[in-house]
Amino acid sequence: MNESDYTYSSIPNDVALKIASSLAVTDLSCLSCCSRVWRDLWGSDCLWEPLFKQRWPLLYEDVLKDPDFKGWRGFYIKQHKEMKDQADSVIKFVENCLQSESIQVNDYLKAIECLKLMGFGFKDVQMLLLKPKLNVLLNLVGLHYCLNILKVPVTFHALCIFHAFFSCMLVLFTSWN
Repeated sequence: MNESDYTYSSIPNDVALKIASSLAVTDLSCLSCCSRVWRDLWGSDCLWEPLFKQRWPLLYEDVLKDPDFKGWRGFYIKQHKEMKDQADSVIKFVENCLQSESIQVNDYLKAIECLKLMGFGFKDVQMLLLKPKLNVLLNLVGLHYCLNILKVPVTFHALCIFHAFFSCMLVLFTSWN
C-alpha cells in the first residue's frame, strides 16, 4: 500500500477509538477537524465519559441520575464553559484588587476560598489559571490552591507546577527589570 492509498478507513474503528481515547481534550478537538469521520468519532460518548469522569469525579454520579442527560461531549463542553466563567470571575476579582498594585492577604485568601467553593479540580486550575500570560499572582493563587487545598503531591504533577512556577518567576524577573 503506498501513501496515497492510506485513508482513515484503513484503521479499524476500535483502533481509532483507542488512539483518540489517549489524547487530551485539545488534541481530540484538533483531530475532529481532520475529516468527517474523525469528527463523528469525536462526538462518541465512549471518549467523553472518561474525560468527564476524570476531570469532575464528584459530578459524575449526579449526571448519571439526571433524566434529562443528553450526551457526554455536550455536557463536558457545558461544564467546561461554566468553570471558565467561574475562573474568569476569580481572575477579575484578583485583577480588581491589584489596581493598587498589590493585593491584601485577605483578598488573596478569598480568591483561594472561591476556587474551593466552586469545586475546582486540578485540571480546572491547570487549564484556566496556570497560564504564563496571566498575572503572576493568579498563577500563585492556582499553585497555592493545588498544593494546600487539593493536596496535589508536588512529585505527581511536578512538571506542570514547575512550569507554572517558572512562568511566575519569569514574569517577576521581567517586571523588575
